[in-house]
Amino acid sequence: MTSAKPRIALDLSCAAESPVTGIGYAAINQVKALLAGDSAFAYASFATGDRQGGAVLRRELGMLHHRVLPFARLAKYHLWTRWSWPPIEWFSGDVRIAHNFCHQTPATRNALKLVTIHDLSFIRVPETHTETTIRVQSRLLKQCVEEADALIAVSNHCKSELIELLGIDAARVHVVPNGVNLEEFEKPFDPQEHARLARRVGLTRDYLIQIGTLEPRKNILRLLEAYGVARSRHPHSHSPQLLLVGKMGWKSGPIAEAIASRTSGADVIHAGYLNRSEAVLLLRGARACLYPSLYEGFGLPVLEAMAAGIPVVTSAVSALPEVAGGTCTLVDPYDVESIASAICSVMDNEEAAARLAAAARERARTLTWETSASALEKVYCQVAGMPV
Repeated sequence: MTSAKPRIALDLSCAAESPVTGIGYAAINQVKALLAGDSAFAYASFATGDRQGGAVLRRELGMLHHRVLPFARLAKYHLWTRWSWPPIEWFSGDVRIAHNFCHQTPATRNALKLVTIHDLSFIRVPETHTETTIRVQSRLLKQCVEEADALIAVSNHCKSELIELLGIDAARVHVVPNGVNLEEFEKPFDPQEHARLARRVGLTRDYLIQIGTLEPRKNILRLLEAYGVARSRHPHSHSPQLLLVGKMGWKSGPIAEAIASRTSGADVIHAGYLNRSEAVLLLRGARACLYPSLYEGFGLPVLEAMAAGIPVVTSAVSALPEVAGGTCTLVDPYDVESIASAICSVMDNEEAAARLAAAARERARTLTWETSASALEKVYCQVAGMPV
């Protein structure tokens, strides 16, 4: 008789929300890939989330054992950071490892504690965050440094930031890059469906796209200014529209005002939050993706645009060059002229842009959720003292 597999509790609070965005989407896809493989472990999930959180996890992750406590996220934050109580075993049963997928050390009785760290933007670019976010993240990361048995960084850059800014021993930090779902970007493209969706959001011609929550770190104000500069250098008939896809985030008042001031001629369109299939369809149909973020621990929209096979303009800072791997046009995100020149380059040098886009798609094929899950399971084995 073979012994039962060691069990791991996955704290998926970041994904137990509706709609799922960013980090939650990454966690769901990484766990999907874990469950699809022949894992050495058995898994259970625990989460604090909104009213629809349990339904989201059941829909996305099927029969995985789920325990979701609606409206308990704030309570968990205070209880786990102050008293490391109640233990996650109350909800998951006995486990060898407890893994939180976003910046909080799990409270456990006996399990090893793992935490995924996505970025340290609240330290590097604090002006792009609220005071509350900085206070909360500082407290959470302090506990991670003090109590976690291992930390998972989503990029080599993120690991270097943990070592430099938080003084963490490099041996405690394991790099597990995010991934991309290639099937979303390689299934047949439906031009008629794309045309209907494009009309619905207000597009009337070719367009450039930016995807993500509209908040200061995404550098939307400089992007809008740079787009205006680039557009002034091209006849109107040849100038693509700029499509912004994502909900308004924190400190977004100036962004909303800037968008409103540029929409009289329908050159800038804010589509708001779109569901996953719509966002992917619009990304695949775009002329280029513009993502001049001020700081990213990884930069998942860049990787997805690479998988979509469209040219990408992104920043030469933080983890973005690492993700791009020499296949994207890099800019100084603080320099409007640098961004504008890159936009013009994409528009004027279509053959060169297409070559980069083809190379980017090939690179994206090496960064899948399957490879990410495999790397994560190796970390579990190392931490648990099992053969890799």
